[in-house]
Amino acid sequence: MKNSIKKYNKEILEMFHRSVRLVWTVLLILTTSLLTNGARPDPPSSGITTLGSLKLANAEDCAGVVAFSATSGLKTNTRLKFSQTQVNKGVGYAAETGIFTTHCPGLYQFSLAGYGTADLKLTLKRKANRSDDWTPIVSTGIGGGSNLVFLDSEIGDQLAVFVDSGNPTEGTSFSGYRVAKK
Repeated sequence: MKNSIKKYNKEILEMFHRSVRLVWTVLLILTTSLLTNGARPDPPSSGITTLGSLKLANAEDCAGVVAFSATSGLKTNTRLKFSQTQVNKGVGYAAETGIFTTHCPGLYQFSLAGYGTADLKLTLKRKANRSDDWTPIVSTGIGGGSNLVFLDSEIGDQLAVFVDSGNPTEGTSFSGYRVAKK
């Protein structure tokens, strides 16, 4: 009986030593990997800002004015797409979709205006970077109207005008202007 206990204790001790060696081996491999990857220099910067694989803008694009103004909104699903672009300076506004994407972070002024049927309600919504949801920011009253808001906007944030109810006339507008750089 004593021999079997000694043999059992010896086996447990050997398993413990193997486990300790395994833990130290894993720690050594992880440390080596961290030191190797940490020693790699960053690739040279081209000055281009990216969001994932999407090229957004470079420093030169963001150095100047960022402003847009679009009119004659056409309802596509619930988002307005504007048929006429009055001003499009800098980067960010896509006339094809009616969406402004922030390429140059900063403080922006956005405005919307529109009239139409008696039940018309327009809402400026923001889809934050890495979000799938459009969040309401400001709205017109029922029957249309206008609104203006200042927003801190980060790279990748998107803004657009949505029709919550009713039908707009061609006189709708959506404008934005970067007031201050970040």
